[in-house]
Amino acid sequence: MRFKKLFPIFLLVMSMLCWAANFHITKITLDYYSPLGVATWRFFFGVLGLLVIMYLQFGKKLFRFKFSQKEWLYLFLTGFFGIFLTIYFFNFGLQTTSAINGSLIIATSPAITAVFSFLFVRKKVGILQWLAIALSFFGVALILVKGDLMKLAELQFEVGDVYILMMATVFSLSQIIVGKYLAHIDAALMTTVTSTLSLILFAIFSIPELMAVPLPTVPEFWASILFMGLIGTAFAYTAFYFCVVKVGATTSTLYMNLIPFFTVLLAFPFGEKLYGVQLVGGVIIITGLVLFTLAKNDPGLKKMRARLK
Repeated sequence: MRFKKLFPIFLLVMSMLCWAANFHITKITLDYYSPLGVATWRFFFGVLGLLVIMYLQFGKKLFRFKFSQKEWLYLFLTGFFGIFLTIYFFNFGLQTTSAINGSLIIATSPAITAVFSFLFVRKKVGILQWLAIALSFFGVALILVKGDLMKLAELQFEVGDVYILMMATVFSLSQIIVGKYLAHIDAALMTTVTSTLSLILFAIFSIPELMAVPLPTVPEFWASILFMGLIGTAFAYTAFYFCVVKVGATTSTLYMNLIPFFTVLLAFPFGEKLYGVQLVGGVIIITGLVLFTLAKNDPGLKKMRARLK
């Protein structure tokens, strides 16, 4: 019984570690190839890995699965928002922003998911939780303007940081779709289908580049692509969507708070520097998210809300 409770937590932690590594490894691949080209090759190997996982899990039943028209619609929307647009914004964002900046902005996903849950699922959010969300967004704003709040008034942001914020938004939206409409579908199956749909989209949009630009022959590039495809995609996405179904979208995305922590730890071997404004903004974001969690789970606040009803 205890193993069943701890297993999703273990998978979430490992998924966050893999995604933190992706921030640094993606920047390596972008030195050799275009963002769309990198995404296409990443998901080519990712889908191959997923098919192996699926065959080991289901055997010949793999080819007998059927979905309704509504399920196909939600699978497509999950793939489009949760993978295609997410990785599109991710790759283009990391061209002009640091891995640490990107990971800190991504940490707002739980707050964005909570807002979407309120808007689309009518999940109630308390006053203290709204304050926590606002605090997290202030931390992001601080990072976006590099500590100069005058830039906020003038809407002067780095393009890469804005891309990463858009990534966090579309990824959070996909979690609502999964939690509400696809919870009954096996995580590995759902990840395989959505990743395959995304691979098709990436391939279509990157055809001109794939035909015109020669493939890199550097071993570092292909080792990075294989890691992102097999570990950062096949394993991490399957594990994460499994946990979304088991423990819920909001709880699962809360573990994304670990991404900045792991990204900072990995920054030193990858030779990336940590700046003061990133540290301050990151502390504000994490404080807001911890406050959000405490407000959500505090029994005293729950009783107070119950009396007010």
